[in-house]
This record gives sequence, structure tokens and C-alpha cells, in this order.
Amino acid sequence: MEEKDLVIIGGGPAGYVAAIRARQLGGSVALIEADTLLGGTCLNRGCIPTRTLVRATEFLDMPKKAKDYGVILGAPEIDFTKMMARKNAVIKTVTGGVKLLVEANGAEIINGTGKLISPSEVEILMTDGTRNRIGAKKILVTAGCRIRLPDIPGGDLAITPTEALDWTEIPQSLLITTGGEIGIAYATIFAKLGAQVTVIEKSERILPGVDDDIVAILVKELKKQKIQILTNTSVTEIQDSGENEKTVVLTTGEETTTVTVQYVMVADEREPALDGLGLETAGVTFGGDGIEVNSHMETNVPGILAAGDIVGEPRLAHVAFMEGRIATENALGKTSEMNYTCVPRSIYSIPEIASVGLTAEQAASQGHQTQVGVFPMAANGMSTILMERTGLIKVVSDKEDGQVLGVHIMGAHAAELIAEAALAMKLECTPQEIGASIHTHPTVSEAVMEAALDVTGETLHNLSGNR
Repeated sequence: MEEKDLVIIGGGPAGYVAAIRARQLGGSVALIEADTLLGGTCLNRGCIPTRTLVRATEFLDMPKKAKDYGVILGAPEIDFTKMMARKNAVIKTVTGGVKLLVEANGAEIINGTGKLISPSEVEILMTDGTRNRIGAKKILVTAGCRIRLPDIPGGDLAITPTEALDWTEIPQSLLITTGGEIGIAYATIFAKLGAQVTVIEKSERILPGVDDDIVAILVKELKKQKIQILTNTSVTEIQDSGENEKTVVLTTGEETTTVTVQYVMVADEREPALDGLGLETAGVTFGGDGIEVNSHMETNVPGILAAGDIVGEPRLAHVAFMEGRIATENALGKTSEMNYTCVPRSIYSIPEIASVGLTAEQAASQGHQTQVGVFPMAANGMSTILMERTGLIKVVSDKEDGQVLGVHIMGAHAAELIAEAALAMKLECTPQEIGASIHTHPTVSEAVMEAALDVTGETLHNLSGNR
């Protein structure tokens, strides 16, 4: 029986990065993936196609902006078939590139489904129905997660983003059952395309855990896009009304109402894909959130590691990339540790949102005395040039030691800007050090510097409330 230094079950972000890292360290590696395309949920059914569709809808505002610059483009027309074809082309390009990288690094890709037989052996159900076994000095499980349909009457009538990504027509109406990061992205996409969109959120506001001021601005923007938002509300039943319609029963407190829509989408409820992995056989400990691991991504069974969405929150592709690297380094003799302190997040709404670290409210609840700097995007030159002046940047710092506790951004290129904030936090920079770093002008990134300067009332291009 063939033996590898590392056998990886699952070719998503954690898995394929682990395969590349293993080869960089000189290890022999086999990557087992049932799908013909590598990249898992993110590249095939998640971040990449979703962000592609958000990009498509951004073009709808171009004619109006261009007109103000003296460029007449005419009214936009939507070719949904071509839009979805572009989405598929992006997926093919990105996943194809990943496969080439994995192969070029010398990792073996096995098209099949992996199952643990022991801490040193994996059974592979090949796509042709045959079964093989492969030996492993170490095993890394990176099988990912899946959307969980609601456990309510008619819950199986709901769809997930996977089905939406295969639509051939723009829906007339869509109800999204949660107001989380994924739900808001899809609400933005299909509202921009002309669908009547309703977002349901059981909490008192959408995007729990996101900065209050940013959420307040976003709610106004979503309402401008004619998105209906119902908070403190739950979906309690879905009924098939026939004629391609669903009747949805909503509960707010003790009040029950119904709405009729074409589709009901579940977007943010996810669960680990634990089925068929042989975890019980191998003695691996797991729970409802996923496989239990330590900071080295090691399970309770020596020789078996796990990484990515299957180990629980935060279920983000960029976290999975790092977890895959850390797991592989530990599997092949190094000592590396996963740190979740500075994990950036992004929300592909319009305007875009990104954050890292604690909000001011979270910091206060943990006992910090905080200082907060704020800079509005309306005061930023490049945001004005781009005609994207909605939003702000907020820097939260500890009043005693000056440590940056969190940064929160709403505006153009927020997901790009947050990388500077994450790096600053990792290096334990103070707001003063960020403010002392010269930022190119004119750029949106200057707003990061200005928000940092505002912590002590020294922002230059806005009147500070901290003076």
C-alpha cells in the first residue's frame, strides 16, 4: 500500500493550501477531493461567485456616475445569461489556476471521497465506484461545511446560494431568512437586479456584531435599494403555494403574519460536513460545531489534524488558508500555532464593509477604557472622485496602553483597506504609529490614517469630535 507523508481529505481553501505548503516543506502529499474542481465552497459556490455578481451589479450605477463626468453611456441593460456566464468563467479561471498550482508543486490529486480507517490509513471511494486505500504518516481533514436548512415545517422548500448561483432568470421576489454577511450580500445583488427582496433577522438588527454606526448607515442604504428588513422576526413555516410561489409564516413576538414570495433563501446557517469521514472509527472527537482541535490544529488522536470550516467559526476562506498552513507545518515537524486575534472580515454590500478586532461596545464589555477615532468617507478626496462618499472608518483603541483593539470600515474598497488595519494590530501598532505612516494621496487609504489620528483629536481633514 502506498504511503504519503500527508494525506488531505478535502480540496477547499484549507486543503489545497495545505497540499502546496506540504510540498514546500519537502513532504509527499495526496489531496483527496470528490469534486472535479478544487477550491471548495469559497471558490465554487461562495466568495468568488458571490463577489463576481456584486461586481456585476456595481456596473449598474456606472452610467449615472459617468454622466456627471461628461461621459454618456445610456441606460444599462441586464443580460442575466451573460452575467452568469461571466461568473462561471471566473470560477473556471480561479479553480483551474489552483489545480495547476497544486500539480506544479508536485502534490497528487485524487478524485474521490476519503474516509478514515485508522490514524494512518484512509479509504478512498473513487468516482468510478472502486475503492482504494492509502497509508499516511499524518492525516489532515479539511472537508468543509454546508448550508443547514431550517428545522421548521417546510424547511426543505428553502434554497441555498448554491441553487441561486444556477438561476437562469432573475427572481421576481426573494426572502432571505437571516441578515448575516452572506444574506446581505445576496440581498444586495438581487435587489440591484430588480427583485423584491425581504431580509428576516431574529435579532434586533441585521449583522449582529458589526459596528452600530456602520449598520445604521447600511440599513439606510438597503432601504434606498428597496430592500425590506424585518428584525426581531423569525421564519416559522414555509408552505408551497403552487405556481412557483412560497407562503412564509413570520413570527414577531406573539404576532404572526404571512408573505408570499417566489424563493426563500437560507444563507448564513452552516454546519460542518462530518458525514462519511469515519471520525468515530478513528476515535476523533467532534461536536455540533465541528471537529475539536487545539491551537496547532491537532485533534485528540495523534497523527490526525483538521482545518478549515470543519473545525468551526470563524468560517472564512482566509482563516482556512492559515489553518491549512499551520496544520501542515505541525504535521511535518515544525511547531506553529494558530492565532485568531486579528481576523479581518468583509461584507460585500454596497457600500462594502470590513472589520477586524473589537467594536467599541465589545471592548467596553471586556473592561477596556476606550478611545475612538472616526473619519467620514465624505471627507476623503479619493472617495469623492469615485463618487462613493457614504461610510466611515472607526479606530478603537485602549486608552491606557494605546493598543488598537479594532478597526471598522464602510466605503469604497473596504475589504482591501482592512488588511492594513489587521497588520497594524498584529504588529501591536498604536493609532499614533498608523497616523505617522505616510499614506499616498489621493487614496481611500488616507482615511485609515485620518481615523487613527482622530483617536487623539489630531485628524487633519475633518473637524474632530475628540479635541
